[in-house]
Amino acid sequence: MKTTTTLGLLILALAVPALADDTPVTPPPVVPAPATVAAPEPAAPAPPAPTPAVRPATLLPGLPAYDPPPPPEPKKLDQPAADPDLLVLPTMTVKQKPRPRLNAEIVHSSKDYGNLLAKQKFSQLDQALNKFTLPLFGQSLAQRALEENEREKNAALTADVLNISKALESADPAEAKALKEAITRP
Repeated sequence: MKTTTTLGLLILALAVPALADDTPVTPPPVVPAPATVAAPEPAAPAPPAPTPAVRPATLLPGLPAYDPPPPPEPKKLDQPAADPDLLVLPTMTVKQKPRPRLNAEIVHSSKDYGNLLAKQKFSQLDQALNKFTLPLFGQSLAQRALEENEREKNAALTADVLNISKALESADPAEAKALKEAITRP
């Protein structure tokens, strides 16, 4: 720490005389003292400090007026020589459809998605106890997971529609009642 400070002071000491040699020193101008002493005149009021309200009024007269550039002329299609076999179509803008969002349900097959949901939703003990099912009497763990996922989606949709109907009650009670009946109907 001490060497860094010493080194910094040494560089500063060498730099200051070098800068002083490069710049010529001019003495300050001498102002002669007035011969007669007069009574001080009352000082003029200082101009107001620039504020956002004052600034445009003082700056705008000195600025040039805004002259917008002329609008671009539309491009004209070159008309070919009168060729009866040539058909000129109007220009069109084609917008690409957005790509679908890929989620686990789209990426996986239904069997794989069911197995993935079974691993997420059921404990290892439940998976071990229900590893084998009888085809005529029971459901596999993957099928149970898919059905449970479908029930959760339906419950979320019902809750969303009921929230919308509550918000709609103040504006249109009949429409809100119709929404409630439509979503709660089996």
